[in-house]
Amino acid sequence: MSSDKTTDNRRILVIDDNLSIHDDFRKIFLPPEDTAALDQARMALFGETPSLPPQVRYEFEFASQGREGFGLVQDAQRKDCPFAMAFVDMRMPPGWDGLETVEHLWYVAPDLEIVICTAYSDHPWGDVSRRIGNTDKLLILMKPFNSIEVIQMANSLTKKWNMTRTLKQQMDSLAFSLNQRMTDLCEMNNRLQENIASSIAEAEKDQPQDDAAAAFRQKEEFLAIMSHEILTPINELVGKVSLLFDSPLNPEQREHATTIQRCAQDLLALHNDMHEFMAGRRQETRVVGPQ
Repeated sequence: MSSDKTTDNRRILVIDDNLSIHDDFRKIFLPPEDTAALDQARMALFGETPSLPPQVRYEFEFASQGREGFGLVQDAQRKDCPFAMAFVDMRMPPGWDGLETVEHLWYVAPDLEIVICTAYSDHPWGDVSRRIGNTDKLLILMKPFNSIEVIQMANSLTKKWNMTRTLKQQMDSLAFSLNQRMTDLCEMNNRLQENIASSIAEAEKDQPQDDAAAAFRQKEEFLAIMSHEILTPINELVGKVSLLFDSPLNPEQREHATTIQRCAQDLLALHNDMHEFMAGRRQETRVVGPQ
């Protein structure tokens, strides 16, 4: 899904070697084709079309084997129209079983929510957990299942996928904004350091020796003001980075946050260097100033 669009992905993949299961999913989720005729009948009966609760529309694709489903997920990822969830049968001879299919699906779509559908106990949950790992993206649905269970899972898991994707987009946007802010501050600090050094050099060149101490005090006051102006946005960035680290970050986002934190530390080091420079200048003024 594109990051600049509202996330509302209701795409579901069903992987099952039993074609009658495909038909069951269609009956549960897909609206009847005679909707227009039903609306006309309601109009004749009630005098107007009744206001009915809106029906959530899901977009389904079907595969009979794990490899086929894997190809559909690959293609969806490549086209930037991913599936939000998948119902995967546990047994699909002669190809991949459900667990092997899940492993391949998560390789190309790690955010995919998955429901394993099984009527057998050949893979106890302990074995599934050891092979797949502890994850909140996998549920087990025992056959025969009823339509209410399937609808609730589809509704909850697609909502979860959308919320997770929205959060990821917001975190990426925040990290980008912070990184841009850090870049701007670094550039501003470099320009400020150059201007300060240039101003000090020019003032010392034109300033009579007797007034050197007074001039330096003026520069010191100026630098104190600029120091405050620099520290304020740096402290804001440090606080924002702390919020990022307190959030659930993936490895790439944590790497960005670490970069921002390092830039903030570099700016603080520059700020401290400036103070040390001023302390040295203050000592020099005391030594060479009027006795």
